[in-house]
Amino acid sequence: MKRSLLKTLVTALMFGALSLSATFAEEYPDRRLTLVVGFAAGSGADVLTRYYASKLSLEVGQPVIVENRPGANGALAVQAVLQSKPDGYTLLFAPSASMSGGKFLYANHAYDSQKDFVVAVPLLDNGFVLAVGANSPVHSVAELTALLKSKPTARYGTANSTGIAAAQLYKTLAGVTATQVAYRTTADALPDLADGTLDFMFLDGVFALSQLKTGKVRLLATVGSRMEAAPDVPTMEEAGLKGYNFSVWWMIALPAATPKEPVDRLNAAFNRISKMPETKSFLASAAATPLTGTPQEMVGKLARDIETWRELARAGGIKPQ
Repeated sequence: MKRSLLKTLVTALMFGALSLSATFAEEYPDRRLTLVVGFAAGSGADVLTRYYASKLSLEVGQPVIVENRPGANGALAVQAVLQSKPDGYTLLFAPSASMSGGKFLYANHAYDSQKDFVVAVPLLDNGFVLAVGANSPVHSVAELTALLKSKPTARYGTANSTGIAAAQLYKTLAGVTATQVAYRTTADALPDLADGTLDFMFLDGVFALSQLKTGKVRLLATVGSRMEAAPDVPTMEEAGLKGYNFSVWWMIALPAATPKEPVDRLNAAFNRISKMPETKSFLASAAATPLTGTPQEMVGKLARDIETWRELARAGGIKPQ
């Protein structure tokens, strides 16, 4: 009798759990979603985030708002998402530089991207470029290297993880020294880059191309592959920096405790967005290319990228600061 009752209770519990899971999958999302990004409004990352937010809203039939949390090299955005309820309604628009490279760049790095997050989907590869002010006498990487070797007071700006790593690797491979000046946002650094207070800066492709059109900067080289929107700009390797090559990609991450159903729903929605011809065209104009993948594939991709950043830190002599 007791065994029969126990069996009945277990069956009821299992049925209830399955019913709740099915209900969650069927109803998600039933309210507004928030896409958190660790960069200021108007930045290149913000432009990309708002594009995906608008498309996601159409895909899931719910409003998607963008929440800008600039500062602390993206840590404020990360903490906001980690402290949110793990229900699939608060998403992090995250760069690989922070998720994969953060532990090698910052001594106070307070999270483990592999344990604390689940990566729902990769979104895009994003170009970064080495830039100088439009009035700078420098027109090539070789000329910049020569200038820095002759200028003890040389300065460069940083406003994000990728910029820090890209500059450090350049300095190491080129054998130059320069003083880093940290800014809260890339836009904050632009006036100093434009007037020559800064000798150089690595900019994300979206922001760099917009400033190129206004005549405020000159692009010397790309960090990874050439950009379709600026085909005449060589890569750092083509410009003479052998061994200089790494990519920056963006992903959607959620707290690790987020149930499988919303992760899978988001994965499917973002993959559909990335496959749209409109998305490919938009990203091409922003020096980026779309990516797709499954949550399972992202486990391996993130692990491999962390090892890439480990080697990048070693080659560039990068120490956590």
